[in-house]
Amino acid sequence: MENMGNKLPNFLIVGAAKSGTTPLYYYLKQHPDIFIPEMKECRFFSEMPVFQGPQSEIYRKRSTLDLDAYKLLFAPLTSEKAIGDVSPDYLYFYQNSIKNIKKIIGEPKIIITLRNPVDRAFSNYLHLVRGGWEPKTFEEALKSEKSRKAANELWVRYYTDIGFYYEQVRAYKENLKNVKVYIYDDFKEDNMVVLKDIFSYLEVDNSFVPDIGTRYNVSGVPKNRFIHSLLAKSNIIKTLLKPLVSLVISKEQRIKTIETLGSKLLTKPHMKPETREYLIDLYREDILKLQDYIKRDLNHWLK
Repeated sequence: MENMGNKLPNFLIVGAAKSGTTPLYYYLKQHPDIFIPEMKECRFFSEMPVFQGPQSEIYRKRSTLDLDAYKLLFAPLTSEKAIGDVSPDYLYFYQNSIKNIKKIIGEPKIIITLRNPVDRAFSNYLHLVRGGWEPKTFEEALKSEKSRKAANELWVRYYTDIGFYYEQVRAYKENLKNVKVYIYDDFKEDNMVVLKDIFSYLEVDNSFVPDIGTRYNVSGVPKNRFIHSLLAKSNIIKTLLKPLVSLVISKEQRIKTIETLGSKLLTKPHMKPETREYLIDLYREDILKLQDYIKRDLNHWLK
């Protein structure tokens, strides 16, 4: 793979959100020939609007808004061959993202991961419940989506809209030369097979075996909201302990510990059957168009 001399990415994992991008970030980051910035979601190419409402200011502060700041994220790069950025907003905001990708880095390798949009929507919802960003029931949140979009609230709360993949995927494949689509089901069934294929696609050693023992970004409802809040949110206890903990435990190990503890403190509720039926009907046409376009049987998404 050609290494761009200006220390900018030559591959992008563009989403979809809640379709395995977080574990991919941590697994690929372990490879000695792959560089991905410490900032997990750079959110640079999508040129997102200024959102309003809950958590929008926090989200904006965690985004990279100009090219100089973006370049700084890649300053620690040494001899790594594959240089990446994992930002699931690039798929949803595909029009701006594609335009800016072509303008700034040309023809990088693109990785798209897709999950059953019904399951993706529910996982997205549970993830925001876990983070304290979503107070409504799933059904109430679905009914609120139209008004949330009209009010320009954060895009991560557009639970159904994110899952209409056909136009998103088609735009990438028709505007960029190197686009590979992976299905989340395959990643769940045998993540090492998928990782080996990705390593080959990125032209790095595909015999490398990362530590895949930790489950990252698990969604669910906290069993104990107080304990969960201590782990997940900023608070005085975490602020006081962080310098001490940083001296004895690496950042990677801290993340693994928090993810492991966090997932054990979660319970995963089930979607109501009638809600699932509603969402299957909502996505049916888009799923059928997508499976024809990528030549992959997705009928199990309609069950």
